[in-house]
Amino acid sequence: MENNISGALSAAQLDLLTKLTNSLNKEQQVWVSGYMAGFSAGNGGQIAVQQTNSTTISAQSTLTILYGSRTGNGESLAKKAKRLAEEQGVNVALKSMESYRVRDLQNEKNLLVIVSTHGEGVPPFSAQELHTFIYGKRAPRLAELNYAVLALGDTSYFHFCKTGKDFDEQLEKLGANRVAPILTCDLDFEQPAGEWIKSALKNFDADIKSKWQPASISAGNTESSSSENEVVKYTKKNPFQAPVFEKISLHGKPTERQTLHLELATDDKGLTYEPGDSAGVIPLNPKGLIEEVLKVTSLAGEEELEINGAKTTLYDALHRNFELSKITTDVVNRFLAFAPNAKLQELAANAEQFKDYLYGRDIVDLFQDFPAKVTPFDLSSLLRTIQPRSYSISSSPLACPGELHLTVSVVNYENSGRSRRGACSSYLSEVAVENEHVPIFIESNPNFRLPKNEETPIVMIGAGTGIAPYRAFVQHRELSEKRGKSWLFFGNRNFETEFLYQTEWQNFLKTGALTKMSVAFSRDGAKKEYVQHRLIENSAELFKWLQDGAYFYICGDMNNMAGDVQKALVKIVEKEGALNSEDAQEYITNLQREKRLQLDVY
Repeated sequence: MENNISGALSAAQLDLLTKLTNSLNKEQQVWVSGYMAGFSAGNGGQIAVQQTNSTTISAQSTLTILYGSRTGNGESLAKKAKRLAEEQGVNVALKSMESYRVRDLQNEKNLLVIVSTHGEGVPPFSAQELHTFIYGKRAPRLAELNYAVLALGDTSYFHFCKTGKDFDEQLEKLGANRVAPILTCDLDFEQPAGEWIKSALKNFDADIKSKWQPASISAGNTESSSSENEVVKYTKKNPFQAPVFEKISLHGKPTERQTLHLELATDDKGLTYEPGDSAGVIPLNPKGLIEEVLKVTSLAGEEELEINGAKTTLYDALHRNFELSKITTDVVNRFLAFAPNAKLQELAANAEQFKDYLYGRDIVDLFQDFPAKVTPFDLSSLLRTIQPRSYSISSSPLACPGELHLTVSVVNYENSGRSRRGACSSYLSEVAVENEHVPIFIESNPNFRLPKNEETPIVMIGAGTGIAPYRAFVQHRELSEKRGKSWLFFGNRNFETEFLYQTEWQNFLKTGALTKMSVAFSRDGAKKEYVQHRLIENSAELFKWLQDGAYFYICGDMNNMAGDVQKALVKIVEKEGALNSEDAQEYITNLQREKRLQLDVY
């Protein structure tokens, strides 16, 4: 390259050109290259620069960072990867799978995929279309594609990081070249993901990198990253210690189940939220469970440990640092590493039996069923770091400034002759109102939001504590000058004991903040009836709301309630729209694409 330049220029010209290029930053170098291209074409430079900027990028290789995210973790990592790549002078296109044109995949040259898994191996909605496409008949051969996959997941689910693994395996089957091994991340993903991104960026072809353009010129369809430098003050590593204002039982009469309403103070600029967001709560393990763990492991609890560089006792570590109330596949694998057990190994090899065994069991069960002698260090190495629990926020920041409300179902059940309690719900049930603080942070949920147009009708469907975000929605809309119609479908077991926030809903109906409410209490009649039955009963009116542009929201159990509700919606559209089942399903899918059907399921 240098010989060609020196042959075309005199020594004096080459010296001037060298001095000029050495004095320019990257953006100026690109501008000059465009100017010279335009000048040689006889266009005087200015117009040619604009043309060259766009054509150069389409011709040059670009790193596409493609993310599929539900809670926003994948998006935040994608923005971090974009920033790191741009610091290396890489031309980056940041794209969400939700708006990605699947046929563009065949034109990609360098692809960094960041995708989460929802629940038991299900792609988040934003990734579903592309996931289906790469497994379909129209999936193209991708021999020219270099790729790497970062998968986000939760080892408490049996099909850990399945969506990311699917992308990694299928892209290879389509002929693409994997430039870095897949990284599967558990809930503590920040550090390993950050290190992996830096490494993966270096593994893309060096020759391609030499063609990359500075980040100041980006493809026209890339997403804005103006918010990527925003600093979130409170996170799960640095939670806000929220004072407790109020704690109220929501059950009208004594019942075997317990649901609490908690009001926390958020009078701090670093802790803001919107209706639809969740709060991450960091729990403490109960004394009774800790004592059971110490007993079954024959440990005293007074032994010293070092956790994250700080000295503590085993008892305190079990109280604050480790997950005790459930066991996962990674815990069992670590257990087998230092305490081999043929029976447990055989159980772990049978996927269905192993899944059944893990459900509802805790660390005490593991040691009772498969006794092993452990040291305090062994135990600490075996256990997972305790993780926050997410609760949909049940208040509007406009209606309740400086406050954040939670609706908590207290988990308490019997299994294998032992009483079990949910780690976080039991912790919250025991907090005192006076001088008590709860460590929290905000988990943004951009995929569960009120319509921007306040006059748009909304239909809210939830069971049990799935009613929480709708309380926030209606509180918020009550303060709107021009609010649209709203219809709430709520289900629970009993009318007298489990009609959560009953008085509030009646007041909302009186004021007009809530237009209509339909309820189903499954244990009150001879025949069990659920919210999906109320939907079917109101099919004609519901379909009219749909046709009028209403947004539909579903909040609750993913495996049962949410699936049944979606099936009911398909039947309603099929019947009232006079469509076959395939077209009715496509109608519902289009609602999701348009963000008019939004789910907050768990």
